[in-house]
Amino acid sequence: MPAMDLGVLKDMPGIRDKASSKLACREEQYCDILVSSYKIMVRALCCLVKASSSMRCFSKVSPNDSVAQFSEQQDDLNDSGDSGGAPVFKWFSILEFESFAQELVEMFVSDLKLKRLLVLELLSVTFKEGVEHQTVLDWGDELYDGESNELQSIGLQSGGTCPLPENWCTDISGSRRPGNPPSYEVLQVYLTAWLANVNINNSRIGEIFELVEEEMKIKFS
Repeated sequence: MPAMDLGVLKDMPGIRDKASSKLACREEQYCDILVSSYKIMVRALCCLVKASSSMRCFSKVSPNDSVAQFSEQQDDLNDSGDSGGAPVFKWFSILEFESFAQELVEMFVSDLKLKRLLVLELLSVTFKEGVEHQTVLDWGDELYDGESNELQSIGLQSGGTCPLPENWCTDISGSRRPGNPPSYEVLQVYLTAWLANVNINNSRIGEIFELVEEEMKIKFS
């Protein structure tokens, strides 16, 4: 704001201070919205991971009960919980359904890794009293209460080392230094990457849904 060309408004008394104050308030609001959206994303992924790992049904060991009972817990080590590989509906076994689910989980976990990096970057850039500065957040910092436990439940340990998405070999630590905030062009790239869901293969998701819909004779939407 101090260096911005305000045109005919440049001589308006207090214009820069007022604009900076309003921008700071808007920034705080949008940071809250960003974290809230990220939290919803994490919790939705937690539900997906839980569903993908709870497809199997095990026979419950109860010697004195003549009625067959089932459980999500494995009592008998010889019971794999997949009905011996028999088709669940028509063709696909539990193992094949789990394979589809795992493919979706890996896709969304990879996308979450990228988006968490973007959230950290965007939250690290702050504007106060018209002066741009930066306080770097580390991967191990919680973005909201309870985030670490939720990340651990989906295999993303909240530790000091940032597990980059697959096939990434770039060291990001050197670009995340206090006093070295990203340019406006870089911020635009961040926002575009967020909106584009670059790690989500929509065509593959469509293929998986089509296969499962045909197998189960249902429509997801």
